[in-house]
Amino acid sequence: MQPELKIRKVLGKTYLNENRLADALDVFSKILIDYPEDVETLHILGNIYLASGDGKTAKAIYLRATQLEPQNMILQHQINLADEMDNGEIEESMPTDVSAVARLLQRLTGATKTISENDIMRAADLLERIINSESPAELVAKHLDEIDELLPALVELNIRQAYSDGLPELAESLRRLQLNIDSQLAIKGEENPVKNIQSNMSNFHFKGSVLFLLPELGKISSRMALLKPTLESFGCVCSEKREYVHGRDARPDVVITSNPHLNPMLIESLSTLSQVDVPIILDLDIDFEKQPISHHEYGTKGLGTSARSNAYTSAISMAKMVTVPSQIHADSLRELVQNVSVIPDGWSNANKFWQKDPHLRNTINIGWQGASGELEDLTLIRRFIVRIIREFSNTRVVIIGNPQAYRMFESLPENRRLYLPLTAYEELPYQLSQLDMLLVPLRNTPYNTSMPDTILMEAGARGIPWLASSIPSFRHWKNGGMISESLDEWHLNMRHLIVDQELRRKLGEQGRTAAEAREMTQHGKLWLECLHRVTQSDAAISSTAYQGLEQ
Repeated sequence: MQPELKIRKVLGKTYLNENRLADALDVFSKILIDYPEDVETLHILGNIYLASGDGKTAKAIYLRATQLEPQNMILQHQINLADEMDNGEIEESMPTDVSAVARLLQRLTGATKTISENDIMRAADLLERIINSESPAELVAKHLDEIDELLPALVELNIRQAYSDGLPELAESLRRLQLNIDSQLAIKGEENPVKNIQSNMSNFHFKGSVLFLLPELGKISSRMALLKPTLESFGCVCSEKREYVHGRDARPDVVITSNPHLNPMLIESLSTLSQVDVPIILDLDIDFEKQPISHHEYGTKGLGTSARSNAYTSAISMAKMVTVPSQIHADSLRELVQNVSVIPDGWSNANKFWQKDPHLRNTINIGWQGASGELEDLTLIRRFIVRIIREFSNTRVVIIGNPQAYRMFESLPENRRLYLPLTAYEELPYQLSQLDMLLVPLRNTPYNTSMPDTILMEAGARGIPWLASSIPSFRHWKNGGMISESLDEWHLNMRHLIVDQELRRKLGEQGRTAAEAREMTQHGKLWLECLHRVTQSDAAISSTAYQGLEQ
């Protein structure tokens, strides 16, 4: 495949991952013009038409692709799916013209309906009045609402004028503008369930006492370290203990315990609290049931001993609610636990390292953090990293927190590699500031698939673009970086980010904007909702109340 074509495809797929349909359709329709026999592009466009409900056009595109690859069974399967759609009244020509793409986008997004001639006439009349007015600015100010309503019609009017004046390139540019307007109007009109849920949470004002019952007070998980001061800022009275003794300690309104199986002695305290009807929230920051024996923390945190395994099962049985950071993890627990809530990880502006400007440097630092994966995961792309470092003299690989991973790059000169030891969580943003891009390769294993989007969210909070493997939570987060669907795409995507400084900047800004919703001042309201629910003794807790909270 030609490098130029591959880059265009990666760009198109990136737009699809970011739900930027107008941009993605623009890229793939133009690829089809330049490469009419590219089977992958035909396949992607066929899938998009199928998703829009236009099975007839999708089938026509799939059939064209099968003429080029007759043995492609995946295409045959898609043809069968297209046949199942009873929509014979819909049929488009090949999606290589802007008008066809516009109609497709309208069906996909539920965007504005087809512009009526009446709106065109209203737009023409309004435009004429503005042009001929003695005070155009004043007239525009008086008709802002009407202009907003007629914006698609005004653009359509200019498209027609451009064609009439013999300016097809201008007309196509305006048509792309119209596509983006339609897309934005659709997005603007969609209900955001997460936003609605969060806004509703302002109705809950839990300000009771919260006991954090933790395995080891000196080694609190990052989730709990962020949660305690956040709840205190909301008016809750919080305390931390390693045990609870009835009659000696004050009875809390609710207990939050994090990974209690790490200290099986906690189960006795949890049992005491459960017997006196104190509601318990059990927080699990990873999917311990899927953690492989080979994982470097399995010996200290895994369920490999009978004591930890029994403590894990007992804690789940006593919990009124279990909270986890990923949807896949929640789904795997629903057979055992009735009330599972997804609360993704957050970050706090109180840590000034998130805002501290990085030091100026003359290298592009490509980083990997030990907490984001195992050596086997990094091994997947090691050769691509080495190739990039040797290809671009201004690059350097940075390894955070795993000396064994650092030794994997000993073949590189010392000035082309850097090791940063793992420090306290509070210093994570400083370490991330040493990077210009973060790599998060993960093998397709049950444990990796269950991982939350935390590392990508943290990269976003620091404004760093990322490249990552395709796992569910990463695809769902999608902001601020690029997903590599195959090993071949890793080298291409790394190269793309190295040579395009503006793309790195834009992705960093996009990630930062998305991460703002996870700053604990707002994100902590999800926990307030949990506290409210578990303390309502006669209120049923819906097991699906937090479906979709993972952002």
